[in-house]
Amino acid sequence: MNKYSKASVLCLILSIVFFAVGVLTGEAEVGIFFIFPFLKGSGIYALLGFIFIFIAVLLFMFGFGRTTTESEDLPFEENKYGVQKKTSVKGGGVVLVGPIPIIFGSNWKIAVFMMILAIIIIIAVFALT
Repeated sequence: MNKYSKASVLCLILSIVFFAVGVLTGEAEVGIFFIFPFLKGSGIYALLGFIFIFIAVLLFMFGFGRTTTESEDLPFEENKYGVQKKTSVKGGGVVLVGPIPIIFGSNWKIAVFMMILAIIIIIAVFALT
């Protein structure tokens, strides 16, 4: 995980915190229209939440672009003895279309973790509405 990805996660966490404070103070609202969750706000906390989400997306895209150009010899890694060993990249993700999750992963353990994450996110969205 490079520094841009870490900053992106930090901004995403900050946006969630600001939205939560906005909801608790009454400056922001969370709801579901048909199957799509939405956020609406009119205060400073909602504004800061939206700004940090925007920054998180930009940092994530910039960090992804930097990792693909910097690591030209990604499949092999050299250890301290000069011997090359084959490395692999594993990942996964969750796409939420309303309450319907689309889960993908490069192996079974990551897919199970993504399923658990999707369930937690769906429960959190329904709890806030």
